[in-house]
Amino acid sequence: MIDTITCQRCGTARPSTGVHRCPGPADPAAALGLGGAAVVALEALRTVGSPVVVGGTVRDALLRESGRTVPATAVPDVDIEVYGTDLDAVSAALRAVGAVVVRAGVRFEVLKVVLDGTHLDVATVASPGGDAPFTAAASRRDVTVDAVAWDPVTNEYVDAFGGIDDAVVGVLRHTSERFGDDPLRVLRAVQLVARFGLEVDDGTVALARTLVDRFGEVAHERVWPEIRKTALGDHVSAALEVLHDTGWDVHLPELAALRDVPQDPHWHPEGPVHVHAGLAGDAAARACTEDGVRGDDRVVIVLAAVLHDLGKAGSGTQVSSEEGTPRIRSLGHEVSGAVAARELLRRLGAPRAVVDRVVPLVREHMVVHSAGGAPPSVAATRRLFRRLGGTLSAAEAWARVCEADSRGRGPASGPSAAREWFAVMLRDVSTRPRAGLLTGRDLLDAGLTPGPRFREVLAAATEAEDDGVFTDLGGARDWLRDWLRAHLADGAQRDG
Repeated sequence: MIDTITCQRCGTARPSTGVHRCPGPADPAAALGLGGAAVVALEALRTVGSPVVVGGTVRDALLRESGRTVPATAVPDVDIEVYGTDLDAVSAALRAVGAVVVRAGVRFEVLKVVLDGTHLDVATVASPGGDAPFTAAASRRDVTVDAVAWDPVTNEYVDAFGGIDDAVVGVLRHTSERFGDDPLRVLRAVQLVARFGLEVDDGTVALARTLVDRFGEVAHERVWPEIRKTALGDHVSAALEVLHDTGWDVHLPELAALRDVPQDPHWHPEGPVHVHAGLAGDAAARACTEDGVRGDDRVVIVLAAVLHDLGKAGSGTQVSSEEGTPRIRSLGHEVSGAVAARELLRRLGAPRAVVDRVVPLVREHMVVHSAGGAPPSVAATRRLFRRLGGTLSAAEAWARVCEADSRGRGPASGPSAAREWFAVMLRDVSTRPRAGLLTGRDLLDAGLTPGPRFREVLAAATEAEDDGVFTDLGGARDWLRDWLRAHLADGAQRDG
């Protein structure tokens, strides 16, 4: 007797094993986000075989239907499998409707297709249509929610491994033992948790643990895209917990070292540093989502929020006792944390542009606390502005990271004064003629020759401008004349 279960989506009885066909959406093109070009491609492919849409397009439609938020992607790709044909026939059919087609892949050859700006990945399954070849093809996919297909002919979802039910209840579960064919799939599970708020099945976690030592098999350039996608999700702390539960945080040792590092309970009642890192990441991600911050701007802010306290690991946190009361401090952790963040991101393959934006945010996240809250002077905000890179986008990212730091403290969460600092910077930049009034040309006109003295004078000029000693070009040149007179005189006295 074959056991039956009830489909969580359509409510019909189905065999507990085998392929289930579930009625498709009322408006398939809208539900799956299929534009006109994808529809044209599917029609062309029907002339040479039996196409089905697979992968993220179908997964996202099912997750949206179950009430989950699906982050928008800039250029959504459409994955298609065509049964009962070969790549040559598929390529010819697609070129006949105006598509640009390129073969790619070594072990599993696919077609990279562009049609009217729509990107498609098309693979073939040589066997004719039917349950057996579909089940075999689906078993090669990593998790069940990614193994569901949509049949454009019958408008049905086709499911061999319970992916529809898993999408409804929000579970990530490996499709088969072939999950281990590619160890990168563990990091892919982490980013799917971050983006969709799913829970990972215990069996999948256990399988992922067996793959820890195979991280070295993953090509370096494949790691960063998964880390980047993790930062695009709102469920950062949940993703970090999966990283830990699977044991894969061993490959991010700077982050793993935050585990159970204590914090002063007055300032951090949420608990140890790893808890704070996750909550700060969540706060940064939510704020970016609410305010429409996307792309690398969001990635930089979320990663900086997660990594801002890396310097508290190991000797970065000092525990002492004063009159019998434990005291926990992390002096200078912002500086050592910036070094650790740079090393970690470089190893993960982050682009230099991203690394160079994250590091100053980590290094400067304690400025507000050190100053006691509101900016003490315009000069202080100017100096910070320059240290952050001298752009309003960097200053705003810094304010967002500081806000996430303050919002990621459990019962002690609250707003950060960093917004006040940023408001001062914004007003200052909009009212000052320009930053760096004094230039190398002014130094040449004053009779200096290029060399080390140039850097010394320009650094002193920047500090003086930040302190408000001069506010226009005339004042800058007067300051230069006085500075040179004083310093050249001092040099002459020393030489004498």
